[in-house]
Amino acid sequence: MAMADGAIVADTRTGDVFVNQTAREMLGIPADAVVNTTYLKDVVGFYPFDLAAGTTDGHPIREEVRIGDRVLHSVVTPLHDGDASRSTGAIVILRDLGDTADVARRRAEFAQVMSHELRTPLTSIAGALDIVLSGYAGTLSDRQLRYVDMARQAATRMNQLVDQLLDLARAQAGSITVATAPVQLDRLAREVIDRYRGAAATKQLTIVLGASAEDISILGDPERLAQVLGNLITNAIRFAPTGGVIDVQVFGPPLSEDAVGVSVHNSGDPIPPEDRERVFEPFSASSRRVGGTALGLSISRTIIEAHGGRIWVESGPTGTKFVFTLPVSAKSDKSAQPPSPNDAQPRRRGLGEGSCALVIDDDPRRALLLKGLLMSLTDRVLVANDVDSALALARAEHPALAVVAGAMVDALPLLAILEHDPDTSKTAVMVVGEADRRTDLLAAGADDLLDFPIQPAVFRDACLRLVESGRREAPRVMIVDDDPSIRMICREVLELGGYQVRDVGNANAALAEARRFRPDMILMDVLMPGIDGYRTAEMIRADASISMAPIMFLSARGDTADKVRAFRSGAEDYMVKPFDAAELLARVGKALDRQARELGASPTTQLPGADAIQYEIERRLDAGDAHAVTCYLDLDNLKAFNDYYGYAKANAVIRQTGDVIRNVVVQCGGSGDFIGHIAGDDFVFVTTADRVDAVCKGICERFDQLIRLYYDPGDRARGYIETKDRFGVMRKFPIMSVSIAAISLVRAKTYASLAELAAVGKGTAKAIPGSTYVRDGETMLAQAGAT
Repeated sequence: MAMADGAIVADTRTGDVFVNQTAREMLGIPADAVVNTTYLKDVVGFYPFDLAAGTTDGHPIREEVRIGDRVLHSVVTPLHDGDASRSTGAIVILRDLGDTADVARRRAEFAQVMSHELRTPLTSIAGALDIVLSGYAGTLSDRQLRYVDMARQAATRMNQLVDQLLDLARAQAGSITVATAPVQLDRLAREVIDRYRGAAATKQLTIVLGASAEDISILGDPERLAQVLGNLITNAIRFAPTGGVIDVQVFGPPLSEDAVGVSVHNSGDPIPPEDRERVFEPFSASSRRVGGTALGLSISRTIIEAHGGRIWVESGPTGTKFVFTLPVSAKSDKSAQPPSPNDAQPRRRGLGEGSCALVIDDDPRRALLLKGLLMSLTDRVLVANDVDSALALARAEHPALAVVAGAMVDALPLLAILEHDPDTSKTAVMVVGEADRRTDLLAAGADDLLDFPIQPAVFRDACLRLVESGRREAPRVMIVDDDPSIRMICREVLELGGYQVRDVGNANAALAEARRFRPDMILMDVLMPGIDGYRTAEMIRADASISMAPIMFLSARGDTADKVRAFRSGAEDYMVKPFDAAELLARVGKALDRQARELGASPTTQLPGADAIQYEIERRLDAGDAHAVTCYLDLDNLKAFNDYYGYAKANAVIRQTGDVIRNVVVQCGGSGDFIGHIAGDDFVFVTTADRVDAVCKGICERFDQLIRLYYDPGDRARGYIETKDRFGVMRKFPIMSVSIAAISLVRAKTYASLAELAAVGKGTAKAIPGSTYVRDGETMLAQAGAT
């Protein structure tokens, strides 16, 4: 005999789920569907197991859930493996109490009839009280007037409560209507605020209005949106302290063409995190503690969601802010009808179970708009308005996605830290705005960039694509070919082989992309319009930041002369088109292995290692390069940092230093410069006498700008960390700095003698506090440590 109730048993560790036939029918799950926890969350939209995970007493949790046109009563009983603090799953019993759409509709009709019956005597009471207050029935004493006025206000509140109860019944029946019409949101906000200035004045409150532009127009229901604004302002008046300010902001253009937002802030007591969703529940316990029914907030959420928008609350030490965002074009349907489970399409959860997103923007309005757009991808969207709080949140929460405003003052160093810090290196990073700085922002660590005005659908899809691709550690391969079909084929073959791939169609794009992407291998076509493959290879070999990537030519020309010319221009391999996919993968893998062995490249920075450094310097010594200057760079206080913050952070600093040298050499150095990484915190780079000062000073300045962000704000403010030295004695170690010793190559005859001169120069530099640059024994730069 079939159970009348639905039953679900889930193991949240493995994702395995048992669902009986009744539960399948209640939830609209096809009989042949394979059900697991992911299916319940992403396709059905029903996932009560978070409730079970949040309880430690083992008691069942009861709640009503809406699935399509049904309202089901659920009893969720957590399962534990002996440790009461660790949930392993749950048993869920579902019961359909007959609360279908038809019953809900009859409830709404009943509420409408009752509201009419209640309004009739209320109208008589209010009318009679108005007559008395007008003096028509005779003169009243001051005390009598006060009592009658109190009764008139109570009648008004009762009438408003009847309206709210009727709206609540309509919302529960899914029949709240949204009439679409053009709305100037900033003007509407101004009109609503004017209605409440009198109520605000009774508490000596000031209401201010700000807007990001004039005539912020959308399609929506002006009466319903005015109702929402009225509810939020009423709520703000109730909680704002006497003499405070209620700040209403309307924003959208020029941040986005297709989305707008409104926020209402009051400086009252903050709302605890556990109550920030409950305040939207009708008759919530949190609302009863402070007065009111919370019907207004519950109805407001229904209205905003009927417009296709989002509403939430932000709360902190400075007060509470209610925010809603709306699409510029309203939903095409005219009511807030939930989709039928039979018509539901599998929907993407977005960023993944338990994932969160982080918005980093020093413009609060823009940050809230971005948060509203991201809330369709994840329920948890955090906001930071400065670099320190952004890094603290990113390191603590490990967001799947960070959205960074490119206009922030410290956007470039922030992106560099997010890319290298071990706590944040797996976070996908989207930059918004500043398209004219695209190259710099992408080179600093952004994964993608979208310019303003933002189109919500494009923004969400781009963010989702970044998260799905992730920041992988697979080898990077760049394809350079003017034939799109060849690029597409090579890309698919290599991506299936586990490589990260970028492709470009000409030499100029290849150089720019290579500097940003820093490929481990380059596949190059020979015959390209403009600059051919041979010349492109020579240009890559002359660029110190990318010169070590092996190059494989792909060409339809198989003559020996063509191959010889390719190898002379810097190629490691040569394949003739058409080629076999398996062979391409094998030869790419072989070339990467050979490169790693021959150069002894640092696994941390992928820069040439000690053998390659010695070879390069000896080659220049043999050639009598009179213009070359060899620079030795060392990090100061890295060991103390490693002991204090851990190996992973110290390793990130080493990688960051390698990138600083790369970037500054590209900007200030010249063709033929060389960069190497000996080991640990020792680097070597070779440039020319006319460029060395600019390069070394640029490295010191860039390093000092970035390194401060690796320290906690408290340590940074003090200017030091306190830990044991190598002898076990507690000492204060200043913020890390760099010491650079530059030695003109003409001063040495051998590699060993050059190393001795460098040791003396580094000793001189290290004796000076802060980042220091010494050239041939003369101090060229001595700047105080980062603060």
